[in-house]
Amino acid sequence: MSVNEVAAGRICFPAAVVGLGRIGQGYDYDVSVGAGPVLTHANAFASHSGFDLVAGVDPSAAERARFELKFGVPAFDSIEAMQRHVNPSVVALCVPTANHMEALELLLQKPLRAVLCEKPIAATYAEAKRMTACAKRADCVLLVNYMRRFEPGVLALKQALAEGCCGDLYKGVVWYSKGFLNNASHFVDLLRFLLGEVGEIELIHAGRVWAGVDPEPDVRIRFGDCDVHFLAAREECFSLACVELVGTGGFVHYLDSGERIEMRQVVPDPDYPGYLKLSDTARQVATDFRRYQWWVAEHLYRHLVDGTALYSDGETASQTLETVERVLNLTKG
Repeated sequence: MSVNEVAAGRICFPAAVVGLGRIGQGYDYDVSVGAGPVLTHANAFASHSGFDLVAGVDPSAAERARFELKFGVPAFDSIEAMQRHVNPSVVALCVPTANHMEALELLLQKPLRAVLCEKPIAATYAEAKRMTACAKRADCVLLVNYMRRFEPGVLALKQALAEGCCGDLYKGVVWYSKGFLNNASHFVDLLRFLLGEVGEIELIHAGRVWAGVDPEPDVRIRFGDCDVHFLAAREECFSLACVELVGTGGFVHYLDSGERIEMRQVVPDPDYPGYLKLSDTARQVATDFRRYQWWVAEHLYRHLVDGTALYSDGETASQTLETVERVLNLTKG
């Protein structure tokens, strides 16, 4: 396992992407490296000076050809084939969720500094715990890609909430589409990060099942001292992903999946003495959501070089998956 030094003295970790689908390379494939959005692991490793993209892995010959054409490095049809030819220090694991455990075990047959695993970490909570233990035995960092935990706007919002910008948060609403496991789980994880751990869960309506595999329930979940209602929208009409949080001193809007974050604070009503209202002007929290995957890579780099604490790892992702399982079990009656 090699770690290179770049000209400026910056440590550079050889990195590979296993699974060359949408999050592996597809979402921003038509964007030149370093010239726009960073929405995939391949683009993140290629555009971050702390990583050297050295390989890709995918069973699809077409995806391998696309990868080699854009990034100029080899792609292999299996993890074993990659391991015979290149020796990455860091791997982004982007295969289907059901294959995460098997792929991780194969990867850890060779020494690795870190695996950046797509969410959800596993198909079940039990399997997630096994993966976490497996990485720990191998002394391998396991970061899970709940990317909102690393995005600068979310970190600024977390700090502002901790400083009391909106008082005590006590109620919220999440609108989501395209399934609870696939999409709502992002916001379960985000609200654990912002508000605290999960308490009571109440099913409101079981709803339908997206694509025959992922339920879309309406459900109330308590995070710390805040009750949040998750409400399912219809993906075939339009995608929806937003959060509203109400506090004793203000209101938070997390809009367009996280591209916009706004806060409105309580002020005296100028027309009605003794009454309070939300400010007419919202405080805009600067975000960099279009480059969220770069920030994931940066966070992993800082952990590997400086020992900065991880915001999302096997343990935190396992707890999120446990909450999701509790919700999904309620839909089964």
